[in-house]
Amino acid sequence: MYPGDGIRRSAARRVTEQVESIAQGVAQRVIDLVVESLDMNALIAQIDLNAVLARVDLNVVVDRIDLNQIVDQLDVNRLMARVDINQIVSQIDIEALVKNTDLGAIMVSSSSSLATEAVDQGRSHAVSMDETLGRWASRIRRNHTGRPEPPELPDTPEEP
Repeated sequence: MYPGDGIRRSAARRVTEQVESIAQGVAQRVIDLVVESLDMNALIAQIDLNAVLARVDLNVVVDRIDLNQIVDQLDVNRLMARVDINQIVSQIDIEALVKNTDLGAIMVSSSSSLATEAVDQGRSHAVSMDETLGRWASRIRRNHTGRPEPPELPDTPEEP
């Protein structure tokens, strides 16, 4: 090492730092001037959006979407007004729907409940007619003793 090498290196370092600082300032100013002078619309018109979109990972974009926020902004009435119900119904396979439905069980259940209801109604009317006929027979025979009381139920022992 020669005497004076340290001084030269120190001076060179100071000059280099100053030149780099000036160069960075000039570069930043040139970049600002270029950006200000650009016509952004003309620049965007030259960009191939298909090439840009080909590089975008849509799964990442979709993962960032808040669907609840979008659904909250929907006008459901307006959306439903645009739905063609007739088209939807025309696409329903009625035969498959009937095939997968146990109509036999539904009909048996429905008809058995109807039959039970009809029998109950018939019994009710029969009891009513029996009472009416009994009153008429009493009037014709002029029997004013009244109707017999129903039999008493047997006493059941109470459980301990």
